[in-house]
Amino acid sequence: MTCPFLREAQVKYCEAAAVRSLIPLAQADSGQEKCTGSDHVECRVFKNQRQPDTGNGGCPHLRESLMQYCSAAPVTKFIPYSEALLSRCGNESHRYCEIYLRMAHPRAAADSADEIAMPDWLHYSANHMWLDVSGSGMCHAGIDAFLGRALGPIEGVTYVRLAGRQRPAAVLRSAGTDFEIRFPNPFQVTACNLYLRANPSRLTQEPYTGGWLFEGIPEGGTAANLRSGAEAREWMHAEQRRLSEYVQQVAGVSADGGSAVPNLAAHLDRGRMIGLFHEFFSTDLSEERQ
Repeated sequence: MTCPFLREAQVKYCEAAAVRSLIPLAQADSGQEKCTGSDHVECRVFKNQRQPDTGNGGCPHLRESLMQYCSAAPVTKFIPYSEALLSRCGNESHRYCEIYLRMAHPRAAADSADEIAMPDWLHYSANHMWLDVSGSGMCHAGIDAFLGRALGPIEGVTYVRLAGRQRPAAVLRSAGTDFEIRFPNPFQVTACNLYLRANPSRLTQEPYTGGWLFEGIPEGGTAANLRSGAEAREWMHAEQRRLSEYVQQVAGVSADGGSAVPNLAAHLDRGRMIGLFHEFFSTDLSEERQ
């Protein structure tokens, strides 16, 4: 599935020019430019780099090519058709593009477990991170709504490494305390969501869309030991009950209807919150539970 804002255009350009200007043929003014007629001999670029006459009356340096561009972008940037596979526009990854999110306003699926959003197409790790593997061979990862609810407002996001094969990790700051989250399985990270540095609140407000953390290329074991579908929802119900019981026993904080109190980082002292984080969201502990 391609982005609805993706467009195609046939463009022309001078291959001998120091700065290549791409001009859509639909916008070309043949009455003004010299390239397609005999007047090209007066062009300074042609005079400096003469080529044998092609016999069609036009400049031998004139070239045409099929390009793609984003119709929603404030500045049009043409991408050669031969490089289309390098762009997220032509596959499912466009769902995480900042321009697409701003213009299309997509919403995650309404699937939930006790009011905790859980899109069905995602895979969830035991330390409450999600993975989305597209049919085009790309993947995205982030934190789920359960982890976001527990942490509350995020004050800052710091990436441990921005690219390379790794178990991607980031440090999230909430209520003045730093918490490191790490995806349990490795993949080749190609990009991180740097927009979160300026607006970290999106991490919890839009955990499955604008709040994604890592983009990359999955490996054979990237989705190992992850849950999805009905299994993930049952697990989430159990996790909420377990968290509610844990908070009541450790901190004496009660919950309505068995649901965990949101924004626990603001309700618990630093020591108890760190203990809770390691119990539910630590990568090492989640691997032991798996």
